Amino acid sequence: MRHFVIPETFFKLIAEKGKLYSRLWFYWLSESVDDLFEPDFLEKMEKKHPSVSEIKEVYEFGVQLLQQDFKIIEKRGTKNTTKKVVSKQTLKDAAQILEYLNSKAETSFSTKQGANLDLIVSRMQEGYTASDFKYVIDFKVKDWKGSDFQKYLRPMTLFNKAKFENYLNSTINDTKPAANNKFAKLAESVAKAQIILGIHKD
Repeated sequence: MRHFVIPETFFKLIAEKGKLYSRLWFYWLSESVDDLFEPDFLEKMEKKHPSVSEIKEVYEFGVQLLQQDFKIIEKRGTKNTTKKVVSKQTLKDAAQILEYLNSKAETSFSTKQGANLDLIVSRMQEGYTASDFKYVIDFKVKDWKGSDFQKYLRPMTLFNKAKFENYLNSTINDTKPAANNKFAKLAESVAKAQIILGIHKD
């Protein structure tokens, strides 16, 4: 449940408009506060109380007070546009990852700032490292290059928020050797170490 701290002045201004305003807003704040600022709230209330012809006027008056006078809620259609500041080094690292994809997949995605770099930067801000990206790129290039899936060797597929972690986990799971095969396990560890250290083989 959300919590709102509404100044006493709000209720005084509502009361000045008349009993209908007071009754509706007290009802909404006590019974429907979780849905009060949802886009379809007014539509629901108009269906629930079709006999109240002023319901839209009452609602908009109160919402305007909360938005403009008290800054309790954001105006509809606005979003928090605050973005994390991206350092030059992060952008440089993201561009290098994109260059790595281009070299491995024989693609030519632009390394200038844009949607492709934004995808990589977003994953980096979530804590993924350059090694994680290279690990996924190596795995999916090996898996898809030369097949019908080669067209998906692109940033919007590989670095998508929902898919990237799955690809990273699948590379680990798919390369796991049988429990009794100690030599295969050692080879896997060496291969992963090569990737992490940046000395992986082509």
